[in-house]
Amino acid sequence: MANLPEVAQWEPGIYQIEETDPVQGGPNGIDNLPNKQLANRTAYLKQQQDALKTEIEAARGGFGSLDARLDALETQTLQGESTFAGTSGRTVSHSLGHTNYIVNVVPIQDTGGDLGDVFISKASNAFTVYNTGGFTGSFRYQLMT
Repeated sequence: MANLPEVAQWEPGIYQIEETDPVQGGPNGIDNLPNKQLANRTAYLKQQQDALKTEIEAARGGFGSLDARLDALETQTLQGESTFAGTSGRTVSHSLGHTNYIVNVVPIQDTGGDLGDVFISKASNAFTVYNTGGFTGSFRYQLMT
């Protein structure tokens, strides 16, 4: 007994065997056409499901679930608020103990066009934010490791 050949493709419809159709078996027989079309759809859906499963596993990054991965990422970020201090800089302390982190800084009030250039100097337990303009308003920072 042989199996029907399957092709991973979406079939636009499933043939309905009519009362006038002759009985015809085999891989291309009319009696096997609906089964073949359903088998093709099943193979197509299995292929799609496997691709999604692979993508989800990669997104988990070795964690048991996406929630666990997101929880771990949230613990790898520090955030807070401070104020610009111009060219003398504003130092913000942290306890990372290394300089392999990213600092994002965003003004949280209108700078009035007086922010100038912003640059950051990183140290193992602090970073300093400098700006070349006269703006001394608030900023929000986020550290990501």
